[in-house]
Amino acid sequence: MRFRAFLSYSHADAAWARWLLRRLETYRVPSHLVGTQGTHGVIERRLGSFFLDRDELPSAGDLGETIRAALAASDALVVLCSPAAAGSRWVNAEIEAFQDSGRGDRVLCFVVGGEPGASDPAQACFPPMLLRPAANGARVHEPLAADARPEGDGRQRAFLKLVAGLLGVGYDALAQREAQRRMRRMAIVSVASTAGMALALGLAATAYVARNDAQRRQAQAEDILGFMLGDLREKLATVGRLDLMRAVDDKATGYFAALDPRDISDRALEEQARSLAGIGQVRLEGGDHDAAMAAFREAHARSTLLHARAPDSGQRLFDLAQAEFWIGYVALQQGRSEDAGRWLRRYRDSAVRLAAMDRDNSDWQREVAYGHHNLAVLDEAQGRPDEAERALEQELALYRGWLRERPHDTALRAEAANVASWLGTLADRRGALLDAETFQAEQVDGMRRNMADEPDVAEWRVQHLDALLLLAQVQTRRGRWEEARASLAVAAPRAAALARQDPHNQSWQVTLGVTRLLQARLAQASGMAGAAALASDALAIVSRAQRAEPESDRVLHLLATTHSLKAQLALARGDAAAARTHVQDAAALLEPAWRKEHNERLRLLLACNLDLAAEAADMASDDEGARAASLRARDLLLADAGDAPPFDRLDTLVRSLHRLGQDAQARPHVQRLDAAGYVPSRPWPWRDDALATRP
Repeated sequence: MRFRAFLSYSHADAAWARWLLRRLETYRVPSHLVGTQGTHGVIERRLGSFFLDRDELPSAGDLGETIRAALAASDALVVLCSPAAAGSRWVNAEIEAFQDSGRGDRVLCFVVGGEPGASDPAQACFPPMLLRPAANGARVHEPLAADARPEGDGRQRAFLKLVAGLLGVGYDALAQREAQRRMRRMAIVSVASTAGMALALGLAATAYVARNDAQRRQAQAEDILGFMLGDLREKLATVGRLDLMRAVDDKATGYFAALDPRDISDRALEEQARSLAGIGQVRLEGGDHDAAMAAFREAHARSTLLHARAPDSGQRLFDLAQAEFWIGYVALQQGRSEDAGRWLRRYRDSAVRLAAMDRDNSDWQREVAYGHHNLAVLDEAQGRPDEAERALEQELALYRGWLRERPHDTALRAEAANVASWLGTLADRRGALLDAETFQAEQVDGMRRNMADEPDVAEWRVQHLDALLLLAQVQTRRGRWEEARASLAVAAPRAAALARQDPHNQSWQVTLGVTRLLQARLAQASGMAGAAALASDALAIVSRAQRAEPESDRVLHLLATTHSLKAQLALARGDAAAARTHVQDAAALLEPAWRKEHNERLRLLLACNLDLAAEAADMASDDEGARAASLRARDLLLADAGDAPPFDRLDTLVRSLHRLGQDAQARPHVQRLDAAGYVPSRPWPWRDDALATRP
């Protein structure tokens, strides 16, 4: 099969690519040019077929061979130029392969972002392969390009320039003929409308006109929405205007809700499903779980209908699986474990079916790994760490095998590092602190390598920050305070910069809160000054996040943890009243959540808060209150524990047992903590070394 052109683009510009493909495939060449001789041959009525990898590749087994074959079968190469395309190794590789075939003069540029001729590399839009010197060493000039930016040619003018280049004709004649065509269309529409009104040919004709008019208006509306949800959203995201993005998304959501999906074409449904998924993610970043869930459910409804229309399409099944994942993910964030499990299992099952469609498609095989990973995370949250760890070990083995085959794949490396980080968290919770530090350091190293390989990808900097925080946490638990301080010294300014960059991004605000909390805990453990101020800063940040995202379990847990740290610091300075206030604030968060659903994380937080309540009561000479709180904390931590309670429970359990005078029962737990190399962030409550096990 021959193609008029191969469309080369970065997936960041996918919305532009789909728009351009629609325009090119539906464009009708002006009749006066049909049959004439253009620079590249006789001109036909239609431009012909175009190759767009998203639409053409799902059934291909060998990705590299498919692209090479498509490039060879294409008369021209159209490069969508933008900063993302300039940094894409795939776009550059496609240009290089096309140029090496001796057709460098048939490369056409279509600028959709950035700045031609920019001195700032971050704004440069031309991929480096377009600028490489000629074989004879001649000086390189930036290529001529159709500039679709509003400050350039604009969409319509740029599109006609591109068509002129494909046909091998002058732009002026084509533009003039296009203007005449538009005028004729307007005249025809005007005459037809007048005649229709005058003749009143009947309800059938009226209905026909109305239907066509509705379709035209729908096409116009969806073209505008495509711009709003694509180009405009990207620009708003760049400047951090989530408020304007939400306003745009509200309009789009209302428009989609007014349509009956059964009356919409497949291509329009696909656009809507992807747009709604993007809306859901923006809502989620802003902390609006209900709106996010509504958008993801709308995306799921459309993806379900599309999959039913073409059950053998891998792309349709892929889109359906993504909608299932996001619904499950939001349910997990809301603490609805049962709903989360149901949807995440559906996603896993869809991923298994998807992988079976093409064993050579590595992206689809990885969806299975994601499916198992999500269920492992759910197992961990529900207190089944052994099951979670086994699943993650198998997943990491898969990733390490894939990385041996593709050692420079940054996305693969990031996913492998994330699995290693989860194994580090689980190792931490079972007391294998050295293993935990090793796994967390593996994630830090993976993200450091990604930043070196792709310095312009902001995602790697964010993931590197998260990895540093996890590493600092386990370093603090091991008493490796200098190392933890070094990790936080890199993480803290980056977290503050992200929070300033986008005040509406709740994820980044929470990350800053976590950073301040870890800094305060390290200062508390190592005896440095400033713990109280850092804890107060953390409390203010996380309190704002909780007001913005009241349904987030993660934020609730973090806020309770921060109140507990404030209580510990108050007790250390002998202020029982302040400690009791923070204990009560934490209890107001934890007790309703515990009544709603029991899970291991809540158990640990509630028991720690009860132990602090007992210590504050003891300081205030409230012996009865101290004993009652200690008994409840002990019972919580011994429930379903058997002979060896989980390692994460031991610190608080030892304190509660000691306060109840049960040092003999506490001693084996202290031995486990010491054997693991655990260093408490606050001193043990005993003063006579009665429970000490170290020489």
